[in-house]
Amino acid sequence: MSIRIERLKELIREESAELITSHLSDPRIGFCTVTRVDLTNDLSYATIHVSVFGDEAQKRTTLRGLQDARGLIQRHVASRMKTRTTPHVDIKLDESIERTFHILDKIKEARASDPDGGRSTEPSTETSEHPDNG
Repeated sequence: MSIRIERLKELIREESAELITSHLSDPRIGFCTVTRVDLTNDLSYATIHVSVFGDEAQKRTTLRGLQDARGLIQRHVASRMKTRTTPHVDIKLDESIERTFHILDKIKEARASDPDGGRSTEPSTETSEHPDNG
């Protein structure tokens, strides 16, 4: 991917995050973070991925508020971009952070059931053969 596209993605991420956290006063919008932006090569579509803190109802409500603010976000981003076209903005919920925490919890559970109770961080070398042991 080109450096220009990467720079534009970062610009869109920064500008949309700044607008969402500092200037949108919609009470439906809870605590959220812009995690990443996907941008088509022709700059026609930008998908803004957000992570929302809270339960499922809070996530849905925040996403609805952000969807309703898409036009404002798009205009704000357009005013900062130095391109002939402005990408159509879409907003999607990014659940990758939650999935990561869920996986970490599963790993902790599995480690707790290990014979050593998950205390060891070194792999067991009792059964492994070392090439220099002849």
